[in-house]
Amino acid sequence: MEFKHEQYAINKFCEFKNREAESDFMEYEKATSLGIVRILIVVMGFSFALFAVSDYYYYGKESEFFISLGLRGAALIITVVSSFLAASFKRYNRTLILITLTELAVFAIYLLNLYAGVLFASAQQAGEPAISHFMAVLVLILTVFLIPNRWKNSLFAGFFIIACYLIFCSVFLGYTDSPSLPQQGLYLGICLVSCAIFIYGRENSERRHFAAEKLLELITITDWLTGINNRRHFERILSLWIKNKRHDPFCLLFFDIDDFKNVNDTYGHKTGDEVLVKTVNVVSSRIRDEDIFARWGGEEFVILFGGVDSGMGEELAERLLKAVENNPCGEAGKVTISIGVVQYRRDEGNENDESMENFVKRADEKMYEAKRGGKNRVSAEK
Repeated sequence: MEFKHEQYAINKFCEFKNREAESDFMEYEKATSLGIVRILIVVMGFSFALFAVSDYYYYGKESEFFISLGLRGAALIITVVSSFLAASFKRYNRTLILITLTELAVFAIYLLNLYAGVLFASAQQAGEPAISHFMAVLVLILTVFLIPNRWKNSLFAGFFIIACYLIFCSVFLGYTDSPSLPQQGLYLGICLVSCAIFIYGRENSERRHFAAEKLLELITITDWLTGINNRRHFERILSLWIKNKRHDPFCLLFFDIDDFKNVNDTYGHKTGDEVLVKTVNVVSSRIRDEDIFARWGGEEFVILFGGVDSGMGEELAERLLKAVENNPCGEAGKVTISIGVVQYRRDEGNENDESMENFVKRADEKMYEAKRGGKNRVSAEK
């Protein structure tokens, strides 16, 4: 089990190196950002469509204006559809890719509209100052970085927009007024780099904040030495299992490391800690991810097995018993455990279900029964 801070290390692309941590962060981003992302993408579409008013005065002819109106209307439709589709993806990564493609689609429509201006505008209009086109692209780049997205997605979209715009201008426009094409490229590049640095810093800060919250959460629910669940968190989960019934039938294994006091007295507490960690690692490697493993206190541990009756629980306990016995713990040598196994008792009328305290008590009594029977054995209710 990995509960150390390295789990939340961030790579140079501003992503968690650990895939599970990255996946958790993206789910967090989906919960906190999806709503505003959907709104902003529609706002971008409406803002782009509103510039049809300036096109009306620019073209002067209704036939040419309607072409521009159709293009801007298409961009609006794309953003609205994209906003609806954004909520349909289970993985937020795909939602962000859709948003990036939507931004590029709007930019492509802008270039088509600009090309229509080249074809249909009069000679006087064709000499429109380059600053108007430059400012439009600048706003698009700022919009790309304004809409919450992954840093590398925004950087790619911004670079793509600048490159395509400069190529388009050099091929179809060919004017040399101020600012010149090289000047535009320089200014847009500065804008891109500045936005990229800002967004990178913001995303890095968000991930570090997320990591800090997760680590704090881990501290409150995990055992400081072994890294598994602590007693308080285990009791919280067990109470939920009792209430929701989704894990019925379920078993509780209560085990204790045999003669652990002798280990501490003979080899010292450091070796005793190593025995605890080694035992936990052996058991953890042989149970399912969905099983709930916790340190009850001292050298006592508990495991919840969902969808398992007492017979199956006894078989699982026997396997764990042999696994621990067959994996010596360094200086302490062979270590054994005694296990008690009980199945939760559910009342058919759902009015007198067994209490959590009684359930744990029965497992504890079975564990001590195994101790009295000679240790290194399993005692299960029949």
